[in-house]
Amino acid sequence: MGVLEKGGGNDPATCEREGVTKFALYYTRSAPFMAARLATLQAWRRILFDLGLIGQELTATGAVGFGNVSERFDAQDRSGCFVITATQTGHKPILTPKDYSLVTGRDLAANRIDAEGPAPPSSESLTHAIFYASRADVRYVFHGHSPEIWSCADVLGLPSTDRRVPYGTPEMAREVQALLALPDSRAAGLLVMGGHENGVISYAATADTAGDILIQTLTRARGLAPKTRDQRPSG
Repeated sequence: MGVLEKGGGNDPATCEREGVTKFALYYTRSAPFMAARLATLQAWRRILFDLGLIGQELTATGAVGFGNVSERFDAQDRSGCFVITATQTGHKPILTPKDYSLVTGRDLAANRIDAEGPAPPSSESLTHAIFYASRADVRYVFHGHSPEIWSCADVLGLPSTDRRVPYGTPEMAREVQALLALPDSRAAGLLVMGGHENGVISYAATADTAGDILIQTLTRARGLAPKTRDQRPSG
């Protein structure tokens, strides 16, 4: 079993950089999934990429990819696992089976993810894992970037994690866990990552529902006045 060292942690220089792994990753290289098994994720991932919810942005240090999608993986000997896009794939318009990883275990207290596949999993794997662990009805989780949704989360009435909590950390996972435990969370299907600029996550029992929630919310956000969109989510 390979071991990748824990990444950037809470260093201010890395806490907002997408793709920086902040958990201990125990990773074993293995063969990719069959393409047919990934067809639904592939289709929706391409849609989200075309909408700009997944992609890359230019920063002072270069181009940085963002966004990832995952699907619960149920098998007789793999309860609680999920397939997720691999790290450093946000910039790719089209993925192949070699761009996906299988998360086989997680330990929030130890800040650890176990995974296998042709490439290491997304740096947001710990956050995705909390959705599947907290809600048995959730089978798909889509994480994208949307300045429009993120900037008017309050106006749209969207739940938000504390903006002091950076992405990819146990603290972010606990924030998500707390939001999912709220009485009205079952009908929400989308939350904003207050401490991860422009970060939004949709979740649902089907890929179509998770994708539609993101698209419908984006449509609502773009329909707001520019002054309203300039607002920022509270923490």
